Amino acid sequence: MAERRVAELDRIRGLLQAAGHAWTRPRSAVLQVLVTGATPLKVEEIHDRLSRRPGGRGINLSSVYRTLNLLHALGVVRRVQLGDGAYRFELAEGYRAHHHHLVCEACGRIEDVRQCPVEGADLGVTVRSHSLELLGVCRSCAPQGTRGGVHA
Repeated sequence: MAERRVAELDRIRGLLQAAGHAWTRPRSAVLQVLVTGATPLKVEEIHDRLSRRPGGRGINLSSVYRTLNLLHALGVVRRVQLGDGAYRFELAEGYRAHHHHLVCEACGRIEDVRQCPVEGADLGVTVRSHSLELLGVCRSCAPQGTRGGVHA
C-alpha cells in the first residue's frame, strides 16, 4: 500500500514538472494528505491535517487553496459537493478507483460506494463521465432490519 502511494506521488510530481510547475513543500504535503485520505476533504480539513504532519506545519490556508486549484486544473484532484454547499477534494479517478459517496444524514459520515449503478447501464447515450452522491443512513446508524434498498 505504501509503495502504491509513493508511486502515485512520483507520477503526480512528473505531471507537475512536465507542466512547468515546481515540486514544492506545500504541494507535496497537500498531496500526501489526499493520497492517505479515505474520503473527500474540505480545504479546512486538509489544512488541519497538514498542521499535524511534520512536513506540513507552517503551510498557510492560501497555499492550500492555490495548490488545490492547480491540482484541479491539472486533473489530479476532483471537487465534489455532498449536499452542504462546501467543496471537498479527493484524488481524481486517474489516481483512484471509480466510486461514489454516501453521506449519512444521521451522523454526517461520508463513505465510499464502490458499486456503480450507472456502469454497464444502457442509457441510450454516450456518457463520458458521471457523479452520483447518495444521501441516506450509514450501516452504523441504521436500525437493524432497515438496511438496504432505495427509498425516495
